[in-house]
Amino acid sequence: MKYIRIGIYILIVFVFVIPFLVFPGLAKIKKIECYTQYGICSTELINNLDNSLGKTLSLAKNEIDLELANLIEDSSFRFKLPDILRVDLILIKPKYAVFSKAVNKYALVNEWGTVLEISDNSNLPKVTISDNFSNVGETLSSDKHFALEIIYSLNFLYQIKEGEIEEKHLIVRMSDGVNVIFPLEGEKDILLGSMKLILSRLNQSQNTLKIGKVKEIDLRYKNPILRYN
Repeated sequence: MKYIRIGIYILIVFVFVIPFLVFPGLAKIKKIECYTQYGICSTELINNLDNSLGKTLSLAKNEIDLELANLIEDSSFRFKLPDILRVDLILIKPKYAVFSKAVNKYALVNEWGTVLEISDNSNLPKVTISDNFSNVGETLSSDKHFALEIIYSLNFLYQIKEGEIEEKHLIVRMSDGVNVIFPLEGEKDILLGSMKLILSRLNQSQNTLKIGKVKEIDLRYKNPILRYN
């Protein structure tokens, strides 16, 4: 009787376990465990992975790598009996953030404009918008990405970390109280160069147009417009 019981156990192993060990690519995934370098994956990231449930191991791995191509630097997979796939991801670090007044949350964005994560807070250079933003894995519109690049440069040059998109332009309040209005397209370096030149001239002691008299610099036109107090 003892030998019969042992034989049954061995048979079970061969029938139910060995196939998974020898041919893991044939296993259907029913649960995905996801971790990043920061801990458990966000809800938005897990939702993206759930599209691979019910697929074979090999197909699920390929789909996940393709789905997250713009979000991750590296990935590794480990199959856990009987039907669990553990996914470990190294996320690309965000460069800046978009704050949405509509949902009171931040979209953390990489240098290519792809949303990496939705967060409740952020210390990154940010642009505030009144509408909602793209979902994780989606790319921001070109105007929002352009505004983020402007803010990132201003943070480097003047330690200005935020601006707000209103209608079709970006408004940035400088540390001296002057508002600078940027278009949402064009040559970034030319716009920043024009702003630096105007601020420099306004700050020159021999100039009669002192910066304290100027309340706004509008760079949306070929010839920038200065508005005074």
